[in-house]
Amino acid sequence: MSMKVFVILCNGDKDVAEGVGLRYSFNAAAKKWMDDVKVILFGPSEELVAKDPGFQAKIKELQQAGVEVIACKAYSDEKNITGILESAGLKVVYVGAIISQLLKDGWASLTF
Repeated sequence: MSMKVFVILCNGDKDVAEGVGLRYSFNAAAKKWMDDVKVILFGPSEELVAKDPGFQAKIKELQQAGVEVIACKAYSDEKNITGILESAGLKVVYVGAIISQLLKDGWASLTF
C-alpha cells in the first residue's frame, strides 16, 4: 500500500510553519517516511513566502527533495502576492478542488 500525505501549511507563525510543518514535510520526503508528499500553502503561510527570503529558501529545499508545493490562488490574489509567489517558483492555483480530490484518493492530511 502506498502511503501519501499532503500538508496544509496555513500558519503565519514562522516557528510553526517552518519549524514544524516544513521540517516534517522535508523529512517525510527525504527520509522516505512517505511515498509521496505535497505541501499546500494556504493563507498566512503564503505571506511568509512572499516576505521572507529565508522561508523561500526552505520551500526550494522542499522542491529539490521532490515535494510538490502549491499555493492558494484565492488567498494570494486577495493579498496581491500571486506574482511574488510565482516568481519564487511556486505553482499558484485554486486549491479547494485539489484538497478534496486528494482526500477522495486516500491521501492522509496534516495541518500546521
